[in-house]
Amino acid sequence: MSSLEQISSILINDTKISISEAGKGEPILCLHGNPGNKNIFSNLMTKLEGTGIKLIAPDRPGHNLTDELPSDSNNLWEDTKIYTSLINSKLNKKSWILGYDYGCLTALKIAIKNLEMVKGLILINPYIIPEYNDSSISLAPKFAKGFLIGSILGVMLPYNYEDIFEQRIKDTFKPETPKEEYLDVHIQRYSRFESVVAFLNDNNIRINIQDELKEEMKKLSLPAFALFGAKDSINKIQTQQEAVSLIPNIKTETLEEAGHNIPYSNADACIEFIKKVIP
Repeated sequence: MSSLEQISSILINDTKISISEAGKGEPILCLHGNPGNKNIFSNLMTKLEGTGIKLIAPDRPGHNLTDELPSDSNNLWEDTKIYTSLINSKLNKKSWILGYDYGCLTALKIAIKNLEMVKGLILINPYIIPEYNDSSISLAPKFAKGFLIGSILGVMLPYNYEDIFEQRIKDTFKPETPKEEYLDVHIQRYSRFESVVAFLNDNNIRINIQDELKEEMKKLSLPAFALFGAKDSINKIQTQQEAVSLIPNIKTETLEEAGHNIPYSNADACIEFIKKVIP
């Protein structure tokens, strides 16, 4: 963790939100991917001196140190209330939003529901359209709420997903290779029962919200920018480029040598992109 990065927590709508923040100046709300946590932005936070930028990155609900949303919440847009409250309390009531991976979908949801609170969108390797084995609904989040089945899933899910998340992390780092200590720490974090349920719930939302999301994206009127890694081993770049093209007048760039993990592995290039698109 950078000496400039500060970690705190805030209670919003009875949900404890863990937040990292660093820098001074133009506030940007940073939303991590799936699976993931706010630490993906730590390398960016070491490079903010003199940029006039302040990054605020929460763990999204259910991930890492942030509580899950109330169990009776089935609204696909419910999480936007958390972020709008966060923007009001920590980001001067209006801010840029930077999404990474699944965080781009969340950023879009916030802009669609509360356009007046969003100065613009920065989408880094967006994962908006379901791909690969993420394209089917999981019943695990629903059954996880029951005592008996939930107890069984509490043992099975972490075990079953360890290998899946190990491969996911390796693919995220390509064309680089993650260090063994990074793998060990993050496999443990991602394969916690609560984190697996949050991962599956995110995928369910992405699938269920598709039709409505695509129609609403066409109506967005705000500055929007997307950055892709040409060597991304997680996303089908063309699929995600087609998805973001629904946003009117969006501008895109591609880093030819970058993979999926741009905020972590290509932090300098990511900062330069942010500085270029923010007035």
